Parts: sequence; C-alpha cells; structure tokens
Amino acid sequence: MRSLSIILPLTLLLLSSTGATAQIADSTARPIDRVPTRSGTLVKVSTGLTRGLGSGYWGVSLPVVVGAEHHLTSAISVYGNGFAGIKLGRSNPLADGSRAPLIHEYGFDLGVRYYYNQEKRRQKERATGPFVGNYLAVQTTTVFNQLHYNPYRYSTLTAIWGMQRRLGKYGWFDAYVGAGVDRRPGYTYYSPYGNFRQRSYWEITPELGIKFSLGSRITTH
Repeated sequence: MRSLSIILPLTLLLLSSTGATAQIADSTARPIDRVPTRSGTLVKVSTGLTRGLGSGYWGVSLPVVVGAEHHLTSAISVYGNGFAGIKLGRSNPLADGSRAPLIHEYGFDLGVRYYYNQEKRRQKERATGPFVGNYLAVQTTTVFNQLHYNPYRYSTLTAIWGMQRRLGKYGWFDAYVGAGVDRRPGYTYYSPYGNFRQRSYWEITPELGIKFSLGSRITTH
C-alpha cells in the first residue's frame, strides 16, 4: 500500500509535465504559410508594347495606360485600364492640311483574372502573393481612333494567359498573350465619287502585350 501511495503521485506528476511540454511545443510551432487573403487595390501607370504604340504618316505614338486592379479573393481580381497613344514630335500634315491630334488612338478594357497555383508556387518559394503570379483572364476592350472616318474602331472579347511580377518596391512587369474575337462596326463613307458602305463584321484577333509600370496598393482589406 505504501509503494502504491508513492507511485500514484509520481505518475500524475509525470503526465501533467508531459501535457505542459506538448502545450508549449504547440504554441511555439511555426504556422503553415498560406497565400495572403489581404490584398486591396493596385493602381498603376504603364507603358510598353500595348495598344497606343504605333507609327505612320501622322508620326510616332507612345502608349500610356492608367489602370486599377482589385482582388475579390486571394486568387480572383477584377481590373480596368484606360489607354491612349500620345504623339511624339512633329508629324506630316493630314490630307486637309491640319496636324494630327496629340492623342489619336484611345480606349479602355475591363477584365477578370484568376491567379492559379498560388499555394504551390509559395511552397516552392516562387514569386507569389497579391497581384503576383501567373494568371488566366477574360477581357473586353473597346478602341477609338480620331484619325479614322469612324472614330469607333472595334470591340474585342479575348481569353488571356499572363504573368505579373514585382520589380523592386514600386515597379511592376506584366506580360500576356491570348486570342479572341473582335467586332468591326459598319459605316457609310460619302465622297464626290460616290458612297461606299462597309458592313459590320467579326474576325479573330490576337492579344499580346508587355507592360512596365509604376504602381502601389492604396487600400487593404
């Protein structure tokens, strides 16, 4: 009986100390990394190989894009861009003797992005996080051109694969490729030699772009 009275308290003491040790280990264990759910809204000013870049009898134009992207979840975002081709230097006179306007091509696009494999990229220590990674997107674009007889040029609906990366603290790199359809509007051209009517039509169009941007997140949630 005496030995039992000694063993029982020792057993209880050992069990209590083991539980305390396990509790401390759990509390100090490193949490598993997850893709951040907080992202906010990213605002960017961009240029590069995109709509608005061009050259012709009217001169040379440089594209300027102002856009915003907002994450709905850690993987899905919505975005919108306004773009314009800014004419550089002097240009040859137009047919009526006037000069080409400072902005000839302009428009906007709206889209939805899905950043895929975020958790897998994070586990492999690849670039990931809010607004960073490889993505699939669906985008619609509308383009106008002041040098054309009919300023409204076309609207597109495209499927896109792309990648977006950070360049330092405020720099961003976005490259994408895809394809879709565009609708060219119909119009009637009047001239002294007669009238010409162009019917509206659809065609397959590629989508390709490389943008270098300065941008920053302005909100978080």
